[in-house]
Amino acid sequence: MEKNIFIDHYLDLSGLACPVNFVKCCLVLENLSSNQVLKVDLDIGEAETSVIDGLQEKGYKVKILNKDSKTVTLIISSE
Repeated sequence: MEKNIFIDHYLDLSGLACPVNFVKCCLVLENLSSNQVLKVDLDIGEAETSVIDGLQEKGYKVKILNKDSKTVTLIISSE
């Protein structure tokens, strides 16, 4: 994992139901340049899998930065 990641935008989507969290990620990503990075905090479970799978299907690169028993932190960028 890269040591110095510059975060261009951050979303805390903890507690949001699907598919709202996926839609919010997409809206932000549409407005970022190809070299910019989005950091997102999500609940573990359905939110995590739907956002990761959906964004990867749209061609985004998704990395798990941190994961605990309740939340996961993702780093999302264009491929």
